Amino acid sequence: MNLHNLKIIALFLPIAFVPSQGIGAVRDITNIEVDVKQLRDAVASRTLTWLTGSSANNDYISVGRTANYFGFVGLRVASGQSLSRSDVANDTLSVLNEVQRSALVALLTEQREPFEKTQQARFRINRTLEGLLVGDIISQDSFLEMGRVYGASEAELGRVIAQRFGEVKLSLTDEQMKALSDIREIHMAGRGQNIDRQGLRLKLPQHDKKELVNLAARFLSWTTGSQEFNDFEVVGKPSQHFGFVSLRIDSNHGVKRGEIAKQVWAMMNAEQQGLLSAAATHDARVFKEFLSARAMLMRTLENSLNGKAIDAEKTTLYGAEVGEFEASMTWSQATAMIAVRNSFSESQSSQLLSMRAKYAPADADLPDDPLERGRQLFAQCALCHSVTGQQVIAPNLTGVVGRAIASDSSFKRYSSALSKFGKEAGVWNVEKLNQFLTSPKSLVPGTTMGYDGLGNYQDREAILVYLESLDDRK
Repeated sequence: MNLHNLKIIALFLPIAFVPSQGIGAVRDITNIEVDVKQLRDAVASRTLTWLTGSSANNDYISVGRTANYFGFVGLRVASGQSLSRSDVANDTLSVLNEVQRSALVALLTEQREPFEKTQQARFRINRTLEGLLVGDIISQDSFLEMGRVYGASEAELGRVIAQRFGEVKLSLTDEQMKALSDIREIHMAGRGQNIDRQGLRLKLPQHDKKELVNLAARFLSWTTGSQEFNDFEVVGKPSQHFGFVSLRIDSNHGVKRGEIAKQVWAMMNAEQQGLLSAAATHDARVFKEFLSARAMLMRTLENSLNGKAIDAEKTTLYGAEVGEFEASMTWSQATAMIAVRNSFSESQSSQLLSMRAKYAPADADLPDDPLERGRQLFAQCALCHSVTGQQVIAPNLTGVVGRAIASDSSFKRYSSALSKFGKEAGVWNVEKLNQFLTSPKSLVPGTTMGYDGLGNYQDREAILVYLESLDDRK
């Protein structure tokens, strides 16, 4: 590819750097270790987001978290979260020449296919996890294999990015390397605002501009950092399938993991706390193995910094190992959260739903296929309603379409209002269920169902399609 022929028009104006002398101390990430308490807080916060969120919440992942092998997270943590990704990227692009910048623009296209494969592998894991929520039978071995596929796909994406980064890095002059190192130091010390920068103009789609920012920021952190920064990973990355990042964004960053964890922990009994603690203890052990396997992958990717081709076979091998360890942590958290949910009282379920509503509503960005849409929506209903007979908070809904109202023999706590309504209305047909889903309290005044209702007709229709499909489980 002739990079000079890329159709890109850009204006990069020089930036003036403040002197690097006197830069303050930064946070030492080499002394940061993930312990059981951190992991326990992480699982507790995810208990809220996963059991009350939507598929769209679970699928959301923060920018730069896919194929995060390039030290930017370590850089951000070391800076005390003070640096801006866009400012770092803008400053980095200002140092690069036209050919080097064009190489990063070309990477936008080069990474597209492996990025999509990585996303699809991740979505498959998320749909499988939601299957657990609604009672699907899934083996741990098959789930770990999904993790291996995801890990290998993510590693291949990292290989494509790292190879191009290495080529650009080797073309840097000593003066450019010095400028990039200065940028790193200034931003790590929280003094990025002291840079007198000019904006840049690129004729690129908005999505590509955002991704170029992501790539440029990671290029800076990778080419100027150390192995310690590349190896650093936070507790939120492994098992990032449970919607916490989405809630943080929806709440305009008002959600704090520690605060959520404290609230969830306080509403649980000792047995429920023990389930989450056991998952955290398991994950603390596996997390160390995860980091070791990830370090092997990093050493392979770093070969490009020395002008070597990255071994694709080793990349796939190490990536699959990383993915399996991550899937092991994901599985332990998911099964622990489901066990806690299955032991919730009606009061605890209500508390969890109220907690969610305090920060942000659940998303509704779901597939058009009615059966799959209904299945994903029902993952939230499963907080109270079972399709496997495990729970006692609310009636089992397998076979509910066409069943006499308030007649599930395994459920003994129907409200007097619903029992009376059942004697008058007969059976749950599709029309009555649609009315009930629209507004339970309007159709059955006095019902103890704590759900306010679902206003979206497409969503109600999808849930009804899914409920009708449950007859096959009988």
